[in-house]
Amino acid sequence: MIINQEESALDAALSNKEFVDLFLSYSRVSDFDRNGPAALLNRVRDESQALKKGSLVDDLLFSRETFDDKYYVSDFEEPTATLGVLSKIILTNFTEPPHRDVVENLVEINDLWKSIKDPSKRKAKWNTTEFYGYINSHLGNNDKTLVTRAEIGVAENVVEILKTHKFSQDIFNPEHDHVYQHPIQIQIKQFTFRGFIDIITIDHKEKIIYLKDLKTGGGPSSEFLSSYIKWRYYLQEAVYSLAFDQICKDLGLEEYTQAPFEFVYIGFKEQIPVRYVVTPEWHNAALNGFKTAAGYTYKGLYELIDEIYFHWKNQIYDLPKKVYEDNGVIKLDDSFIKVNTDE
Repeated sequence: MIINQEESALDAALSNKEFVDLFLSYSRVSDFDRNGPAALLNRVRDESQALKKGSLVDDLLFSRETFDDKYYVSDFEEPTATLGVLSKIILTNFTEPPHRDVVENLVEINDLWKSIKDPSKRKAKWNTTEFYGYINSHLGNNDKTLVTRAEIGVAENVVEILKTHKFSQDIFNPEHDHVYQHPIQIQIKQFTFRGFIDIITIDHKEKIIYLKDLKTGGGPSSEFLSSYIKWRYYLQEAVYSLAFDQICKDLGLEEYTQAPFEFVYIGFKEQIPVRYVVTPEWHNAALNGFKTAAGYTYKGLYELIDEIYFHWKNQIYDLPKKVYEDNGVIKLDDSFIKVNTDE
């Protein structure tokens, strides 16, 4: 169901529609599915280096003109391991670089490098020009994302590959019209969904519209299907495909048809773009749920929306909906086991 931007609250009431004051996105539904109802209150955010690199590629590719507003280029590498833990503690709790005595106290109370008994050796782990250079840079630009020149170089290389490789260059082919980072807002059941579609390719001759999303990662393309399931990318396809009519209306192309949705994946090590086409079977699975051959069951978009509605309506976020429906008595799932026989 596509949201009517001109529909008033009275119209909505008369048509018996209920609109919930919680905006959703595919990523928020994915977060809910993977981490439980508490994710509706406190989202679990992935802050991995791969995600940071992916965002950098997206911005260099689709919104280069606003790059300086979002990023600060630093000559200091982001700390990792225990030093990364210490940097996050400082950046979360301070607005200006703390004195070294304060940092030493933070190391002690957080049991960092506790296996090193010599205080001078422990201090040498963090009392460096590089560490303080990073802290100084970040606290001076804490409203921006810090990136190094090396990270920009890697991202720029990936952007160039996407634009020139034979597997992906037609995404930027001037023979067709392309719309990048197109915003969507649609109504699905009780909720308003928002998002941005990375790539819309329009074939005016055949009157076909192609919707594509760019994915990056550290692993090879052979692992994309695993990520597709783990991170619930199929929910993204479901939401964006349901928005197709609204997209056509936005672009004045109501008579155009939709091609199968595509994910364009490129690994930072492999550096070869591969395009994955979503089949009708996967689209139906995304909407209605599915079960793998290994016995794992995954919920579809519609069921997840119903569960989110239950938790939001009842303001219950500690346990899944089914636990409350069954009054706390749950039968152990035995659908994936096979009992041994004497044969």
